Amino acid sequence: MSLTRRSILAAAAFTLASATAMTGAFAQPADMLELKLALGTADVNFNPTTASVYRLADTLGFYEKHGVKVEIVALDGTPQAVAALNSGAVDIADISIDAAVRLRAENDVAIKGFTSVALGNPFLIATKTDITSVEQLVGRSYAVADNGSLDYNLSRAVIDSFGVDIDGPDFVAIGAPDIRVQALAVGRVDATTVSFGTYQSIAGTEGVHILVDADEFAKRSPGQSKFVAALEPTLEGKREALQRFTNALADASRTMQQDPQIWIDAITAAREDLTPEAIKSTAEINVRRWCVNGCMNPESLDKTVAYAYSTADFAEVKEIPASDVYDASFAEKMMETLGKAEGNILDAR
Repeated sequence: MSLTRRSILAAAAFTLASATAMTGAFAQPADMLELKLALGTADVNFNPTTASVYRLADTLGFYEKHGVKVEIVALDGTPQAVAALNSGAVDIADISIDAAVRLRAENDVAIKGFTSVALGNPFLIATKTDITSVEQLVGRSYAVADNGSLDYNLSRAVIDSFGVDIDGPDFVAIGAPDIRVQALAVGRVDATTVSFGTYQSIAGTEGVHILVDADEFAKRSPGQSKFVAALEPTLEGKREALQRFTNALADASRTMQQDPQIWIDAITAAREDLTPEAIKSTAEINVRRWCVNGCMNPESLDKTVAYAYSTADFAEVKEIPASDVYDASFAEKMMETLGKAEGNILDAR
């Protein structure tokens, strides 16, 4: 369900007033630059994680405030987003960092991430209740978006961390997170990896439980898994538009982090399938995860790339410097413009 007009306008009025107060005097650009952004279906449909900022920045007026018009193109998972980016169908795409490394290392694609909306993987492994250990996933059907998708790669990494053969589960590509979690709820598959927000839609369903919770999943996977990437010619040719986009996302993220009720109101209007209790608990998990400083800390990104190379899936991938796949200058300039956000946050700088 889309946000109602009344809820959008009410939230937007309050949000923009708050944002202006928090960022100080801000001269809105006179022109409006345009970008096409590829997102996975879950994020287009208002995923109840910090990735919801892509939609909120639009509906609450942050893109307009910063002078950028963003057309969101819905695609089914990282592989399709990468293909659209590589073909020129979109300017920017939210993709997994390991996908960017593969593109650069194996295909010499000049691609770099420049901003992000998520820090600390929000995923968990949900299964039928007869599966009580990761070892018991071997031979069971495991729903993923696609071969090579973010959830597929992270699931394999976490399973491997338990000492279980990464090819043990029977991975089945069935698409978006809401489809996967519903397939689990009705017994069509035995297990899947989804965000904690997506899982809330089936929480309490008989015969389903969480096998690996979000905290344990995060401990066993890289702290940062995705960023918004562009080809190098786009980074240079559309630099001003990308900077405005970066600023808008950070501005919106800071507003959600400082006043979670704005996010709660928006998600309540957009997701009737989630209970008030589920939304509140998800908001509490999100509060430290918002990318208030752009989530482009070189130390964190270097660790993510190093982690990718430590896994079995990267055994044959040519090693490249982590700095080949990211450009932190956009986040740095954003912090110069808006100031650095501080507090009890994962994206502290």
